[in-house]
Amino acid sequence: MTTNKKTSKNTGDRTLIIYAHPYDGSFNHAVLEAATSALDTAGRPYDVVDLYADGFDPRMPTEELALYREGGTLDPLVSHYQKLIEGASRIIVICPIWWSEAPSIVKGFVDKVMKQNWAYHPTASGVKGHLTHIQQVLVLTTSTAPTWFLRRFCGNYVGSVFLGAVLKQLGMGGRSWVNFGKVGKVSRRQHKKHLKRVARLVVK
Repeated sequence: MTTNKKTSKNTGDRTLIIYAHPYDGSFNHAVLEAATSALDTAGRPYDVVDLYADGFDPRMPTEELALYREGGTLDPLVSHYQKLIEGASRIIVICPIWWSEAPSIVKGFVDKVMKQNWAYHPTASGVKGHLTHIQQVLVLTTSTAPTWFLRRFCGNYVGSVFLGAVLKQLGMGGRSWVNFGKVGKVSRRQHKKHLKRVARLVVK
C-alpha cells in the first residue's frame, strides 16, 4: 500500500521510496524500515510505494499499450505513481536481485509508468528524458551472490542497464547503487552494520 509521510509544501525536497518485495520478514523489509526510520528522524518528507501490497499488475495489456505513445493509461495506480514521481526530487528503490536482475514487478513498473510523452519523448538520436527534476536515485538491493560477481559475471544489470541506461535516458541524475551481497550467509552483525549504512545513505 502506498503510504504518505510528512506531507511537505516544498515538493523540491521529497523522497519517493519504491519498494518491491512480497515478504514482510525479508531483509529487504528491514532495509525499508531502516530507511523510513532515518527519514522520520531527520524530518525529511517521503512517500512509500509498496508494489506488491498495492497489487500493482506489471503486465502490459493490449488496451494499455494502445495508449502508450500519447502517455495515457487505464490503470489508476499508474496515474497515482506518476503524480508521486512528479512531486519527488529523489527516488530510492529497494528490491532484491533475482536471477541477476530486479524482480519483474520493477520492470513492469518502468514499462507501464514511464510513458512516452510523460517520462520522455523520442528524438532523431534516441530519447529525451523529462524527469530531470529527480536529482538523485539510490538503488538498494540484496542478493545471494556477492556484489563483485554480479558486476563482473552477471552483466551488472543495476549499474549498466537500470541506472546507466534506463534511468539515465529518463533524465534522472545522481544515480547510485548499493548492494548487500551474500545476504543469507553473512553474520547478524554484518546485517546490522548494513542497516546503519542504509540509515546514513538515505539522509545524505
